[in-house]
Amino acid sequence: MSNAFGIPHRDEQELRARDKRCVYCQKLMKTFAQIKAKRGKFADQATIEHLNFDGPFYVRDGLKMGDLVICCRGCNSSRRVRKLLDWFKTDYCRNLKISAQTVAAPVKAYLRRQGR
Repeated sequence: MSNAFGIPHRDEQELRARDKRCVYCQKLMKTFAQIKAKRGKFADQATIEHLNFDGPFYVRDGLKMGDLVICCRGCNSSRRVRKLLDWFKTDYCRNLKISAQTVAAPVKAYLRRQGR
Protein backbone atom coordinates (compact mmCIF):
# COMPACT_ATOMS: atom_id res chain seq x y z
CA MET A 1 0.00 0.00 0.00
CA SER A 2 1.49 3.33 -1.03
CA ASN A 3 -1.03 5.78 0.39
CA ALA A 4 -2.67 6.74 3.66
CA PHE A 5 -6.17 5.73 2.56
CA GLY A 6 -5.53 1.99 2.19
CA ILE A 7 -6.07 2.06 -1.57
CA PRO A 8 -4.53 -1.08 -3.08
CA HIS A 9 -1.46 -0.32 -5.20
CA ARG A 10 -3.08 -1.61 -8.39
CA ASP A 11 -6.14 0.62 -7.89
CA GLU A 12 -3.96 3.65 -7.20
CA GLN A 13 -1.94 2.93 -10.35
CA GLU A 14 -5.18 2.81 -12.37
CA LEU A 15 -6.30 6.16 -10.90
CA ARG A 16 -2.96 7.78 -11.69
CA ALA A 17 -2.94 6.33 -15.22
CA ARG A 18 -6.47 7.61 -15.88
CA ASP A 19 -5.99 11.05 -14.32
CA LYS A 20 -2.75 12.36 -15.86
CA ARG A 21 -4.18 15.89 -15.83
CA CYS A 22 -5.92 17.49 -12.88
CA VAL A 23 -9.58 16.49 -13.04
CA TYR A 24 -10.52 20.08 -12.21
CA CYS A 25 -8.15 22.57 -13.87
CA GLN A 26 -6.71 20.16 -16.49
CA LYS A 27 -3.07 21.05 -15.70
CA LEU A 28 -0.52 18.32 -16.37
CA MET A 29 0.49 17.19 -12.91
CA LYS A 30 3.94 16.36 -11.60
CA THR A 31 5.24 13.63 -9.31
CA PHE A 32 6.97 14.43 -6.04
CA ALA A 33 10.27 13.37 -7.63
CA GLN A 34 9.80 15.86 -10.49
CA ILE A 35 9.03 18.67 -8.07
CA LYS A 36 11.99 17.77 -5.88
CA ALA A 37 14.16 17.92 -9.03
CA LYS A 38 12.74 21.44 -9.63
CA ARG A 39 10.73 20.38 -12.71
CA GLY A 40 7.47 21.72 -11.35
CA LYS A 41 5.86 23.68 -8.53
CA PHE A 42 4.48 22.22 -5.31
CA ALA A 43 0.95 23.20 -6.44
CA ASP A 44 1.44 21.00 -9.56
CA GLN A 45 1.88 17.80 -7.55
CA ALA A 46 -0.64 15.02 -8.18
CA THR A 47 -2.74 14.25 -5.09
CA ILE A 48 -5.53 11.83 -4.27
CA GLU A 49 -8.86 13.64 -3.97
CA HIS A 50 -11.99 12.42 -2.18
CA LEU A 51 -15.03 13.57 -4.11
CA ASN A 52 -17.32 12.72 -1.19
CA PHE A 53 -16.52 14.46 2.10
CA ASP A 54 -19.17 12.52 4.01
CA GLY A 55 -16.96 9.41 4.10
CA PRO A 56 -15.94 6.71 4.20
CA PHE A 57 -12.37 7.88 3.77
CA TYR A 58 -10.51 4.56 3.94
CA VAL A 59 -10.85 1.39 1.89
CA ARG A 60 -11.19 -0.67 5.10
CA ASP A 61 -14.28 1.40 5.95
CA GLY A 62 -15.92 1.05 2.53
CA LEU A 63 -14.26 3.79 0.43
CA LYS A 64 -15.19 3.22 -3.23
CA MET A 65 -12.85 3.88 -6.13
CA GLY A 66 -15.62 5.88 -7.86
CA ASP A 67 -15.30 8.45 -5.07
CA LEU A 68 -11.60 9.09 -5.82
CA VAL A 69 -9.79 11.09 -8.48
CA ILE A 70 -6.34 12.60 -8.89
CA CYS A 71 -6.04 16.38 -8.88
CA CYS A 72 -3.27 18.91 -8.47
CA ARG A 73 -2.31 20.02 -4.99
CA GLY A 74 -3.45 23.56 -5.85
CA CYS A 75 -7.04 22.47 -6.53
CA ASN A 76 -7.05 19.99 -3.64
CA SER A 77 -5.86 22.67 -1.22
CA SER A 78 -8.36 25.20 -2.54
CA ARG A 79 -11.30 22.84 -2.20
CA ARG A 80 -10.45 21.75 1.35
CA VAL A 81 -13.65 20.17 2.72
CA ARG A 82 -16.18 22.03 0.58
CA LYS A 83 -18.80 20.16 -1.36
CA LEU A 84 -18.07 20.30 -5.07
CA LEU A 85 -21.00 22.53 -6.03
CA ASP A 86 -20.07 24.99 -3.27
CA TRP A 87 -16.40 24.97 -4.32
CA PHE A 88 -17.34 25.72 -7.95
CA LYS A 89 -18.76 29.06 -6.70
CA THR A 90 -15.44 30.23 -5.20
CA ASP A 91 -13.13 32.84 -6.73
CA TYR A 92 -10.52 30.12 -7.24
CA CYS A 93 -12.84 28.16 -9.55
CA ARG A 94 -14.23 31.23 -11.26
CA ASN A 95 -10.68 32.47 -12.02
CA LEU A 96 -9.64 29.09 -13.44
CA LYS A 97 -13.00 28.54 -15.16
CA ILE A 98 -13.67 25.34 -13.21
CA SER A 99 -17.31 24.24 -13.13
CA ALA A 100 -19.50 21.16 -13.27
CA GLN A 101 -19.37 21.49 -17.06
CA THR A 102 -15.56 21.75 -17.36
CA VAL A 103 -14.36 19.02 -14.98
CA ALA A 104 -13.11 15.64 -16.19
CA ALA A 105 -15.43 12.70 -16.85
CA PRO A 106 -14.90 10.92 -13.47
CA VAL A 107 -16.07 14.05 -11.60
CA LYS A 108 -19.06 14.45 -13.92
CA ALA A 109 -19.96 10.79 -13.32
CA TYR A 110 -19.76 11.32 -9.56
CA LEU A 111 -22.01 14.39 -9.79
CA ARG A 112 -24.56 12.38 -11.84
CA ARG A 113 -24.56 9.62 -9.21
CA GLN A 114 -25.27 12.30 -6.60
CA GLY A 115 -28.24 13.54 -8.64
CA ARG A 116 -26.61 16.84 -9.64
